[in-house]
Amino acid sequence: GSSDGSREFITQRYGGRVQIVENGANLGFAAACNRAFAATWSEYVFLLNPDAELHDGALREAVAFMDAHPRAGIVGSRIYNYDGSVQQSVGEFDTWAGAFLRSSAWGEWPVFRRFANGASLRDFQYDEPRKVDLAIGAALTLRRAMMDQIGYFDERFFLYHEEVDYAKRAAEAGWETWFVPASEAVHEGMGSARGQYNVEKRKQASRRKYWIKHHGRAWYYGLAGALIGRYALYAGVLAGALVLGRRLLR
Repeated sequence: GSSDGSREFITQRYGGRVQIVENGANLGFAAACNRAFAATWSEYVFLLNPDAELHDGALREAVAFMDAHPRAGIVGSRIYNYDGSVQQSVGEFDTWAGAFLRSSAWGEWPVFRRFANGASLRDFQYDEPRKVDLAIGAALTLRRAMMDQIGYFDERFFLYHEEVDYAKRAAEAGWETWFVPASEAVHEGMGSARGQYNVEKRKQASRRKYWIKHHGRAWYYGLAGALIGRYALYAGVLAGALVLGRRLLR
């Protein structure tokens, strides 16, 4: 469990107005959220990362939007960095061709780059509500009726990609995911270089689980092969450049 004094701080500040769910160990983000889901009964559930802060009215705006859109099962807030810039907080479901281009060297070619997964989001307009494939989980509102239908997070995702899997399951059940810019939050994100390396390792592990779960092992190993080929090509080009440079210096 937490050892940073947060439990004591919350208890002292809010007393009986909040319920603390103690897990006794680090179960992972998905599993911890599921314990909290089971302890609630409200029409909506709001998820906020511990390194994020809500702007005034964020909850009110998210709930108002969901009240007006009964098929909206998931709402993602507009997320800012601390410098005021907008974080990418939406995504799209992978296609094999798009994921292959993103993973392989072919995706570096301008003629193919626009077909890679995520390319269509480079010019995403963050100033109006839009229906999207998925919203990043730093600040999410979930509808209870949807949760009752499709269940909670898949606890095999210890950290990262649980919201991608959830949005996929929601879409398959006929629910919509929306980006709502009137609901705003600030998210710190990653810290040190070592922290970023560990984050990337966890992301890749969760992405592997997601691909295998929804698309099968053949999909995953095909993309893994493309990624290995990409880095092998980069290594070959670098080695060739070093050899050529040495010859020119003789």
